Amino acid sequence: DDELFGWVQKYFIDVAPQAARVVVQDATAISVEIKRHLRGVPDGTTANAAGAGCACIDQPGWDHDFFKGLQKCGLQAGGAEPEAGRCMTNLQHVSQACGTCLGDIIQCGRDHCLPDCCFGSCSSRDTCRSCNKRNCNEKFVTCAGVTPPWETQ
Repeated sequence: DDELFGWVQKYFIDVAPQAARVVVQDATAISVEIKRHLRGVPDGTTANAAGAGCACIDQPGWDHDFFKGLQKCGLQAGGAEPEAGRCMTNLQHVSQACGTCLGDIIQCGRDHCLPDCCFGSCSSRDTCRSCNKRNCNEKFVTCAGVTPPWETQ
């Protein structure tokens, strides 16, 4: 068994590193799909290219001070993606794909909930959160693979 393992290891590392990458990518994709299923992300959901439905899964910190981050980056970027996404990527210390999903929810809030959110100055109000939840939640979950903490923060 050790000899076989050594051969497989040598083959994948020395001879076929591309094949090894494909195996790892396939295993990762399967793992992500299992996590999406366990988190209740519907099968067959179409996601934007940035997130592919799992951008924030296993991204610690994506929801840290979630609403403060949305407000800060929303105001700084004028509520516009991609600037808002870059801001969230840096502020939350997440991947670019996760930051893009966060930027998209900022832009969605700008487009649909600006009056309910006092033009960015009362993002913690229930009216603001419920408007964002109603208008932006589904797209965010489809992109990020996680649900915003509307009621918990």
